Amino acid sequence: MHVRSLMAAAAATALTTLGAALGAGPALAAEPRTLSGPSTGDADSYLTFVRCDSLFGSPAATAPRSRINLGPYSAPIGRRSLGLVPTGPGSAAGPYTAFAALSGLDASLSVAATGGSQGVSWVVTVTPTSPRGTAWTGRAAVPVPAGSWTHVASSAQTYEWTLVDLATGAVLDRAPDGTPAAFASAQGDGPGFAVTGFGCDGRPFNLDAVHGAGTTYDFEGVQLRTSVDVDVRQVRTGDKVTITGAVADAAGRVTGDPLVLQTRVPGGAWTSADAAVLADKDGVTRTSVELQETTELRWHRPESQYADEGWSDVVTVTVTAPEETPAEGPAEGPAEGPAEGPAEGPGDGPAPSEAPAQQ
Repeated sequence: MHVRSLMAAAAATALTTLGAALGAGPALAAEPRTLSGPSTGDADSYLTFVRCDSLFGSPAATAPRSRINLGPYSAPIGRRSLGLVPTGPGSAAGPYTAFAALSGLDASLSVAATGGSQGVSWVVTVTPTSPRGTAWTGRAAVPVPAGSWTHVASSAQTYEWTLVDLATGAVLDRAPDGTPAAFASAQGDGPGFAVTGFGCDGRPFNLDAVHGAGTTYDFEGVQLRTSVDVDVRQVRTGDKVTITGAVADAAGRVTGDPLVLQTRVPGGAWTSADAAVLADKDGVTRTSVELQETTELRWHRPESQYADEGWSDVVTVTVTAPEETPAEGPAEGPAEGPAEGPAEGPGDGPAPSEAPAQQ
């Protein structure tokens, strides 16, 4: 998570002359900017974390863990959102937005928490009459209910306003509670920043449609790539082939996502295996299949919380018939000839032992 010291930001605000912009002037983006993680890369609008009870003093705020989730419910933009899991109560995480004039504060977000969430919105600004080294801070409690997405605009909150010494955090003065526009009208306009975050109660929550500094951010899944390989490209009927695959992100880091093997005869319909194959400790997925005919194979990566479904390239394994075994030839040696001696025949006359009959 991109983190900037809010004390440093407050000091910079106090040293900025009235009317000088802290960053580029707001220009509404035509399309939301899609992010696959918490980093925006924008110095005027980024995610940070603050204490819920005070911007100054100790203990310091603690950073939450972040993740990309489907939903929850129906995400305001796209299909996913940024999930934030606090390490404990007392800290709030959300977007920081710089502004050139409090009266033009344009910062908002959508938040959802299945168990509800307690949030806080902070505004720090310098007016024409603010003594050097001081700034006005506004604090508003922002609870959100469970069960749906809630749109929260910083400009619509009612804040408790106090003038503080930026070096010590000591309270020097107070102003009537009111919205940023009401405060600017009564006390004077000036530059500053706003932070609206959630998780003060330690419960996890999700953010989406975060708007600030003229840009709206949509949190969606990461881009993944699935590879495929086989140990042999040609086999005999009934032989086994080992197929391997791996899933990696745009930086080449292997993610270990489970994969489902799909097969078909060339030109036919794809058939999926009954179950996904888990990756080994190195993030490689491996399985073996017995092939009876030429087959095309690929990996299917099912949809996950943080990425859309996808497929690998297709590999073809050619299957050939086994070599035919030659038929058995004639028995060795000539066939047996006739039995020794002449065979007895019908025309051989009377048996030698029979004597002629006496006359």
